[in-house]
Amino acid sequence: MSKSVVFYDQSFPYAGARPDAEALKQLGEHAIIANAHELAEQLPYADTLIHLHGPYVPKAAWTAIIEHLRQGKGLVHLGGAPFKVPVFDDREVGLDTSSWIKEPEQTGYHQQLNIHEAIAIDPSPIARLTANMDIPLFAGSIDLFTIEPTYGLVLHVTKVDDQPGQLGSSGPMDAHIVPLMFGVTAGKVSREAAAPAVLIENTKGAYTGGRWIMINQQLSTAFWHEGAGVNALLEWSRYTSLGVTEMWLKTNYASYEQGDKVTTSLQLQRLGSSGSGTDAEWTFTLKLKKANDSTAMIADPSFSYKDDQFTTLWQGETKLLASPELGFVRNSLPIPVEAGFYIVECEAVSTDGETRRLRQGFWGMDSQWLQQGEMISVDRDYFWKNGRPLPVVGMTYMTSDVARKFLFMPNVAVWDRDMAQMKRAGINMLRTGIWTAWRSVMFVDGHPYEEVLRAIDAFVLTAKRYELEITFNFFAFTPEAWDGVNPYLDPRSVEAQKRFIAAIVSRHKESTNVHWDLINEPTMFDPRRLFTGPRSCQDPFERKAFIHWLKERHGSVRLLQERWNMTPDELPTFEAAQLPEPNDINFRTTENLAKKGGPWLDYTLFTMEMHNQWAAKLIQTIRAIQPKQLVTVGQDEGLGAQRPSPFFYAEAVDYTTVHSWWKMDDLVWDGVFTKAADKPNLIQETGIMYVETPDGRAKRNEAELRNILERKYAYAFSTGGAGAVQWIWNTNFYMNNINESNIGALRADGTEKPEAGVSYDFGQFMESIRDLFVERQLEETAVVFPYSNDFSNRKLAYEATTKLVRTLSYSMNVHARGLSEYHLDSLSDWSPKLIIVPSAHNFSTEALDRLVAHISEQGGVLLITGPVGLDEYWRPQSRLTAEVGPTVVTNLLREELLEISGRKLPVSFGGARIADANKQKPVPTQAGSASEGAGSMGYTGSTKLTDIQLGQGRLIWCPLPVELNERIEPLEELYKLALAASGVSEELEWHQGGDCPGLYGRKLSFRDGALYIFVSEYAIDTDIRIKDPVTGVGYAFVVESERTVMFAADLQGDITAVYRPEEVTIMSL
Repeated sequence: MSKSVVFYDQSFPYAGARPDAEALKQLGEHAIIANAHELAEQLPYADTLIHLHGPYVPKAAWTAIIEHLRQGKGLVHLGGAPFKVPVFDDREVGLDTSSWIKEPEQTGYHQQLNIHEAIAIDPSPIARLTANMDIPLFAGSIDLFTIEPTYGLVLHVTKVDDQPGQLGSSGPMDAHIVPLMFGVTAGKVSREAAAPAVLIENTKGAYTGGRWIMINQQLSTAFWHEGAGVNALLEWSRYTSLGVTEMWLKTNYASYEQGDKVTTSLQLQRLGSSGSGTDAEWTFTLKLKKANDSTAMIADPSFSYKDDQFTTLWQGETKLLASPELGFVRNSLPIPVEAGFYIVECEAVSTDGETRRLRQGFWGMDSQWLQQGEMISVDRDYFWKNGRPLPVVGMTYMTSDVARKFLFMPNVAVWDRDMAQMKRAGINMLRTGIWTAWRSVMFVDGHPYEEVLRAIDAFVLTAKRYELEITFNFFAFTPEAWDGVNPYLDPRSVEAQKRFIAAIVSRHKESTNVHWDLINEPTMFDPRRLFTGPRSCQDPFERKAFIHWLKERHGSVRLLQERWNMTPDELPTFEAAQLPEPNDINFRTTENLAKKGGPWLDYTLFTMEMHNQWAAKLIQTIRAIQPKQLVTVGQDEGLGAQRPSPFFYAEAVDYTTVHSWWKMDDLVWDGVFTKAADKPNLIQETGIMYVETPDGRAKRNEAELRNILERKYAYAFSTGGAGAVQWIWNTNFYMNNINESNIGALRADGTEKPEAGVSYDFGQFMESIRDLFVERQLEETAVVFPYSNDFSNRKLAYEATTKLVRTLSYSMNVHARGLSEYHLDSLSDWSPKLIIVPSAHNFSTEALDRLVAHISEQGGVLLITGPVGLDEYWRPQSRLTAEVGPTVVTNLLREELLEISGRKLPVSFGGARIADANKQKPVPTQAGSASEGAGSMGYTGSTKLTDIQLGQGRLIWCPLPVELNERIEPLEELYKLALAASGVSEELEWHQGGDCPGLYGRKLSFRDGALYIFVSEYAIDTDIRIKDPVTGVGYAFVVESERTVMFAADLQGDITAVYRPEEVTIMSL
């Protein structure tokens, strides 16, 4: 018989309704009731601890509690977030009032239990409580509970990597968490919004065998009424005292060819502590069912296989003893596989009285069904599917049960349930693939494992069941090298990668719901130095390619010497050029040793080209198998990190991407400078990084996380993007990474966070207006991203371009598109009225000449700010002399003056700007040549604009790099002048709210109507009144603080759809 210790102390802090005298009496008849002083003494004799005091824990007993749990013993916790508030006796600080002192809330105690944080959950959406019938421990206890505030547990159960050295590595699955009680919402679509009670089963690690029931809400008097709660406590205590029995139901493959026979396996192991009881016998009742139709008629995420949708083909029974040694039972199912979807249901009952329900699924391969429909395609801006635009509301998904191990431990029943839930939420695209362990897929080059390939088949089939498009990612960060020395350039590596890809693509060359992503967030080249910019492997292949590239770019070694500031002795031949390392480059304005800066621009440009060549080789393999399937590369905000950038790799892929994570202040910038002129841009990965307070608590609540994600989705569409894909559906706590343990639409227990509502809301809205996304009108203002500067040893481009975008988009309600300094061909097809080159400093002579020629021939206004006399290698050059006269590049002063339209505006350059940035001034008559240096003296006075006719167009030049200054007024005045000169049209007339800081609003115009998007980063709710100058229709509405308002209208201005219509009202004026 199990022994339980109940921690209850009448004098100790408590949250909720205390047990009455009768309840305590009943508890005392079956368990030891220990007060705070007795708890440590009593615990060694207990199988289970029943902790009634919620967040409050006696500090003096903590070591005993931990020791109890480390022995694999049981825990039943009730009353709120577990172990958040340590409490000590006042005598410990010299007082003797017989009272307890509460310390502030802390995370250190529950973090020792692999619970990194407990996040408060708003109970207001919850309409009712229900039991989880897969483990029906609470089936008869729901009436004991009332709806209360509760908590979601953030687990960190994995503490080591199973693929050391791989950034995306998973780790051991040391624990599993299962809801025992759900808080379910009301309405047409009920959602599991919380799990106030959960079961944590520790299968490995420090707490192996330990079963913990966590009831993370306060108890009400209903719990103690007439002893029902006491009986439940004793039942739960007995359950946890039995310890963990780990069981898995598997099939030998996740998909089969028609006619194959299926073998199922059950594996069972008792992991409880030595005193937890004897071996129990389990009886397993299995049923094999087949879906009547491979396409799901209803997206039902309930593990429900109703008789009108499934046919039972076979059932059987088997028994197995749960012992400390792992046991197996294998069953060969007597039914030959046909095309379609199969489910194996299993009810497991033990002689100890436990009941569990397990499920597994598999497919009979149906290649003809996978060929139905059209493959996804693209136009200039958007995806198309089956003849209609497809605005993407997507989700990254790698399964809820085993996370990144899903292709090695497939459970198609889980995938089916999860995809049904995502389909119901309005999600239309899944991003999945392989982020780690590529050698576990193909250990020997050219010989991938069939069971993994069949798991991929089953995943594609399951997605087809719910009409979900898949983007399948092959590699991450750097591709697997397969024994080569450079993952991008060694032919051994590249050929192995091609064989790896071919093995997967060839199985789905006719599947219409899958396309390919070559690599997630690539870094060139060194796998050991990710996310730090271009880093060399210093191998012969890279060296040979670099020398060849230098010859192609420069032609003569004399020109290379000139551009790199090297003598013939230092660089006698191209072959003498070295692959640069960061320590070789003068990144700082003050260095201790003489260094060269010129090689860094070339090396960064070289890595862009090598990435494209690598991508082209892999894409050639895919195209040889199936030329219609799209291919992309998934990149993070590497645009500003000298890593493969969308404007560069756009030429190699079918659409560009960006992962908008860190740059919370620059989400519009993220979209503007990753959208190529002729291809769609997908915000392919977005979410909210976990941030902590200095004392280790979660800094953001769940509502704030929802609001941030909603903004990111809105900006994805507002910048001309094709949609957004959240990272990730299920929180992945099977990585040694607390950031990943916090990120996801669903909590660790599988319930939906408020941020999951973003998918529901966007999914519903975008589906209702999907046919609107045809022939989007381009922005009339274009901003050239100065890559020569951004790729150089003195980067200013990020600060300049983000300041510009923030000023235009928020302060002036003007919206721009991005262009690349090195990719200006689109100007001939989509000519903007205004082109801005912001504070570029070192800028390609070829690009400058092309811009000047374009304006001269096609018209428009070219606005350049900052020096024009520095070429891409930071060398002073006489450029635009005929247009602006003789000038010299010189130093900035802390405070400059800029004359605009008769006004002298202060322009302030703080921080390091007077050291790392420059201006350009007319040459005084007494001055010498421009070669006198950047510090030439005598150039004082205010700065004037150059505003001249340039052929058919106009050049406005501001010699000050105004985007790098601290004041916004000179930027606004300069941009107003340029906008007026270029005749850029107003998207909207703002009658109220247009001057509010942090309020973003714009109109996207299409062939048959318009989409209006408004986003608040503002502290208060804001009344908005706008007028569409095209239709003449006005609109009035309120944008809540931190929220998004969107609506669509037809060509007459009549509203056709509203985002969140139950919460937002749009009035037509």
